[in-house]
Amino acid sequence: MDTAELLVQGPGGGVDVRALSRRIALEKDAVDREVFAAIAGSGDPGAFKALKQGVTHLSERWPLSSAYRAFASFEGTPHQKASRKFLIDGALRHRRKINRLAATTALARMGARVSDELDKIVDRAEDLEARGSAVIALLPVYAQRADLASAEAVLEYAQPTGVNTTGIRRVLEKLRGSKILRLYSKALDDEELSNAWRFLLLDVLSTWEDRSACELIAGMIHSSDQVLAAKAVEILGNSGFSHFVRELEPLARNGPAEVLREALIAVTRLTDGDPYWLKDVLEYSNSRHAAIRMGAAVALLEIRTEEAIERLLAMLDDEDWRVRVEVVEQVRLLHRVRAVPLLIERMDQETPRISRDMHLALRLITGADHGPRSARWRAWWEGEGQAFEQPKAKAAHQAEVARRKRKKKSTTRGTFYGLKILSERVVFVVDRSGSMNGRAMLPAGPERKKPEASTRFEVAREQILNVLPGLSEKALVNLVYFGTGLFPWEGELVRLEEKTLKRMLKHVARAPMGGGTNVWGGLSFAFEDPRVDTIVLLTDGQPSVGEVTDTQEIRSRIERMNRTRKVLIHCVSVGRKSRFLRLLAEENGGIYTEAL
Repeated sequence: MDTAELLVQGPGGGVDVRALSRRIALEKDAVDREVFAAIAGSGDPGAFKALKQGVTHLSERWPLSSAYRAFASFEGTPHQKASRKFLIDGALRHRRKINRLAATTALARMGARVSDELDKIVDRAEDLEARGSAVIALLPVYAQRADLASAEAVLEYAQPTGVNTTGIRRVLEKLRGSKILRLYSKALDDEELSNAWRFLLLDVLSTWEDRSACELIAGMIHSSDQVLAAKAVEILGNSGFSHFVRELEPLARNGPAEVLREALIAVTRLTDGDPYWLKDVLEYSNSRHAAIRMGAAVALLEIRTEEAIERLLAMLDDEDWRVRVEVVEQVRLLHRVRAVPLLIERMDQETPRISRDMHLALRLITGADHGPRSARWRAWWEGEGQAFEQPKAKAAHQAEVARRKRKKKSTTRGTFYGLKILSERVVFVVDRSGSMNGRAMLPAGPERKKPEASTRFEVAREQILNVLPGLSEKALVNLVYFGTGLFPWEGELVRLEEKTLKRMLKHVARAPMGGGTNVWGGLSFAFEDPRVDTIVLLTDGQPSVGEVTDTQEIRSRIERMNRTRKVLIHCVSVGRKSRFLRLLAEENGGIYTEAL
């Protein structure tokens, strides 16, 4: 029904509230939801009574939600007190759960101005879901109160998912003291506490810089969640409390990859230049475990003695590509001219991915750019190497920033929304959720003279069809679509031969469309193949379904997983700008671009 049709004129020239009330009684749950807002906003003296009566004719979720939500229109009117009483009575006393939840949601949408009513729901509501909704609505109020009762309510009823996480963190980060610490300790001892909550509490405790808080953090270093354990180890390593070495050192010898690396680095920081520890690090640099060698590379840079630097440079020849990526990164941070000829010598022998990293390291060490191949670098070094005056790290970084600003985006074959695909081991992770049916423009190109209206998914599909034939014959590729579920082309990387290319191009067109946006699921699938060194993620929306939906937690988990995987993650945002995707790309060595 058109909204204008709802505004039936009554005897006084305004909305005919009686006519709309009769419509609700007749049509019940099928009535247009705009009817409720029209009644509440009519200004008719009988509007409040009519809306209350209208609720009694409803039994389904969405009509009830619209009806209860309309009571917000009585704020600032003579009916404000009665309206709030009706809503709180409905939230606490209505015999039907669906009504209680709808009334609670209506109050929650009104936020802090009805904090007294929301407090009553937190204290008295029969439904845990209702209490949770009220707590989330009260987060700004709790942040101002900053007391134990607020923390207790948040821990008991709030769920750190999506946008809620930031509000919860703001409440908890303001709280300190032994009572709060005991509250957190009790929560962490609860086996049913979700990993999302543990992750959040670890973040909060890390801001304390307090020995008692660190003792609580130490209890998480043996968590079955490897990312959580690795994060706890890193926090202890930066705490300055050297007595944690006894607990951390065993973790540097045996455990999950993420934990091995972080434990070795943590002990290095806590021992602060102990010569005996350097001897251990040198031994670890020859470990059979790649993650231990990666941690040793970081530790050698931290120690920075001549012996440590010599060993770090020698690790450029490590047999594992992930270790070599780590070593190149540490050599770049070392910022010593002596590394230049070693990098030049190895550039053309490496995979495209590592050659790219070496090229970046050379630019940041020298402040110059002689291209992605070794020949020009070698000629420059042989001609000027002896007289070369190395710029300071800050100046070299500024030169790199200026260089990137000047560089134009490539639009040739072998690109993906302007991203040059240098990798030979790449997975395309592409959103196939319902929102990808949204409108987007196919860009002008060889196939069309001007941009053409289409869908977001068609824009993505065309780019995939363009880029695949342009990849190297040596390329190993895979493609996974994600909506609520995952739709991979293959279970692992596949050589892109002519027959497999044809199969892959067919798969591009037939994945089912619809569902939510399971970004975490898509990325996790791509990480499962140990050969993958580059991911291209394309999506138009915020995560909405999956094991992890909070964007900050996704970024944190991926960044920590990637400390031992070294996968480049390029992100393409379709149809909108995305801070989440921009940060995800920046934190994982990739490039962020937009297809708006």
